[in-house]
Amino acid sequence: MPLLELLPSYFGGWRAWATALAVVVLSLLLLRRPRGTAVVLATWPNLLGLYAQAILSASKPKTGKAKPSKAIQVSLARPVHFSPARLRGYLGLAGFADGTAGAVPLLYPVVEGFRLAIQCMVLPAFPFSVLGSVLGRARVLALRRVGAEERLLYSCRVDPAFRATAKGDTELDLVLEAHAAAPSAGGAPPGAGPGGSTLVWRCIFTNIIINPKRPRGGKQEPAGPSAAAPAAPASPKVVATWQLGMDTGRRYGLLNGDLNPIHLYPATSALFGFKRPIAHALYLTGRAEASLRSAGLELRYPCVLSAEFKRPTLLPARLHCAWQAVDAPGALDPAADPAAALASPAGAGFAVLTEDLAKPVLVGAVCCHADAVREALAGKA
Repeated sequence: MPLLELLPSYFGGWRAWATALAVVVLSLLLLRRPRGTAVVLATWPNLLGLYAQAILSASKPKTGKAKPSKAIQVSLARPVHFSPARLRGYLGLAGFADGTAGAVPLLYPVVEGFRLAIQCMVLPAFPFSVLGSVLGRARVLALRRVGAEERLLYSCRVDPAFRATAKGDTELDLVLEAHAAAPSAGGAPPGAGPGGSTLVWRCIFTNIIINPKRPRGGKQEPAGPSAAAPAAPASPKVVATWQLGMDTGRRYGLLNGDLNPIHLYPATSALFGFKRPIAHALYLTGRAEASLRSAGLELRYPCVLSAEFKRPTLLPARLHCAWQAVDAPGALDPAADPAAALASPAGAGFAVLTEDLAKPVLVGAVCCHADAVREALAGKA
């Protein structure tokens, strides 16, 4: 018998060897785990290392009144280019069939930078387990067009002002920013950054740490103010219909580094009360951006895209993207005139709706009005 065939039985089998190797690799990754509340990284966090840290963080409280003593921040030491492969993957997954004329979509820097948000939440200083958390809302500010060939300096911080919801969950804000290495021309509102750099893009997203003691499941809606969502209009102006496969959450998670179990497989999502994996809210927002731009929305900078997430989407799913006027005095119908609605104080409203058009999955607006830009620049979620 060949020697290689004898080795597995002699040393306990290939499975034992593979398990031992995995333990060694994970241990080495955890030994290099960043610590503290102000972490500067030479390069992007390793995806396997983030996953190992997330597993280790599972022993932390799932919710509660704990909060960090000061803001947690993780940043890159130097500006970096976008990943061409990741950008191509995102454009295909989100439905940008015709590309974006050399610029990146509004939601794309989230894909590049979200690993810093995960790193913030798996640091020892972060008081909760990140596993099973969900997004409640997000606001993206783009001060100017961002070219696909640019180099940007990324950072992410956790706002220490945590909030308790009526259902006993915990809300917190993460602020992901991208700065240009040198001040940009064009008169965009400036933002102070490290080394005199200029803020060009920001996303504030509200994360919800789910209280494990409250009932939830496939029909359970997210916690927070979004839970009391009003019904969508009876006759929405649908601009696109999406068919999302079971693997949509995994595919997006591999792009942005978010391997939260609720997005992966039925077996992993069931651990957190969902019968099937759920779509990532930021992915749905990015896909809505693609559909709205295909339907005639022409972005003008600076601009703000905001979204509030009403209910989880179990995969696979069929959803609709539609124009929907914002519920505010003087709001314009974006289906009639997207450009005028975009420039109005309320912005051009949109919604992602369930298959029967009866309920909103998310509602949002895109706005280039100066008041909306100032509010987003002030850092309000």
